[in-house]
Amino acid sequence: MMAPPPGGVEVTGDLASMARFTVLFLAALLACDPGSGGRTTSRPASDSGPGTTDGGGGGADDLGPRLGTDLGPPQDFGTPVDGGCDPTEPIMNEIVGDPPDMLLTVDISGSMCTPLIDSFPPSMVTKMQIMKAALNDLVASKDARINFGMMLFPHSSGECAPGQVSNPIMPRNGAAIMSTLGGIVDDFFGCATRNTGATPTHTSLDAARSYYAGVAENPVGRYVLLATDGQPNCGPALPDGGTEETVDETVAAIEALRAAGIQTYVLGFGDGITAGDLNRMATAGGTGTPYSARSAAELDRALDAIAAEIIPASCTIQLEGATRDPRLFQVSFDGGPLIPRNESHTSGWDYDPTTNTVTFYGDECAAVQSGAVTQVDVDFGCPGPLI
Repeated sequence: MMAPPPGGVEVTGDLASMARFTVLFLAALLACDPGSGGRTTSRPASDSGPGTTDGGGGGADDLGPRLGTDLGPPQDFGTPVDGGCDPTEPIMNEIVGDPPDMLLTVDISGSMCTPLIDSFPPSMVTKMQIMKAALNDLVASKDARINFGMMLFPHSSGECAPGQVSNPIMPRNGAAIMSTLGGIVDDFFGCATRNTGATPTHTSLDAARSYYAGVAENPVGRYVLLATDGQPNCGPALPDGGTEETVDETVAAIEALRAAGIQTYVLGFGDGITAGDLNRMATAGGTGTPYSARSAAELDRALDAIAAEIIPASCTIQLEGATRDPRLFQVSFDGGPLIPRNESHTSGWDYDPTTNTVTFYGDECAAVQSGAVTQVDVDFGCPGPLI
């Protein structure tokens, strides 16, 4: 054996290896992040380095919590900082406020199988196609805000047969109504062959009143939307094989609906019905001025305006599930830009943990009340803007 060096001890191979290991281990500890307030954190996905843990606040032998350790309930760490995370949990919600009832009473007479005569350039798109598309958009976008039902007239049993309710009024009825609309033949040639009926408006409105008599009264409101493209007829027979107009009878049927507590909105599509007769009907229905449309865009706007009139004013949405930290909410309308939280309530939104609701203020409230907002998006997990 070799003699130990002067003033020291012999360092064997095993001891040398242990010393090197100790130095490397300490260097690795020093290279770690300083921690994040007692929470386990991970590097961003783009960083290939290992995760790190906080050293904790213990003594010299305390290396802090290990990965997988239960750190207990979350603490208040002040205002969150957006680290570029994505929303992690969409929160289901519904606008607070009971919806009214509306029976869509839709003219599918033979004249609906013709194009709009004042369209330019000329088109073979029928009024039936345009009406179906507009009604599909209406019931899809307002499904949660209005209890829809639908009657088509005339009924297929006869040229002047009164309409029958194909879709009874009920909540979330949009899909069923869209399915019924999808079954209507609407192309130029097929529609003209299948839909040869006249316009029994008055008897169809009487049938609507009879239907409502068997439906529990909705205190929020009960409405009929009459959408038609022609003068009411199906009165006494004429020598030419046609039938007399029945404008007076139609006005009387609308007055009877109103007496039963049911208001009627009147929508004339195209130029087949006179403005004076539309005005008489709308006045009888208690809704004031009628709506007229001579294009697909005008029809969409008219239906949206009618829906906005009957949807109850509300600026509050009810969130599902447990209460949450509103600092981690991201709120938007229809997938648009994020709306700031505003605790002064002059605009934007704020959260009430006692009711688990979000309420909108200012312009955002007006947008919800108008019915223009199809969906309120609330995501939880990342900070949103704050005013």
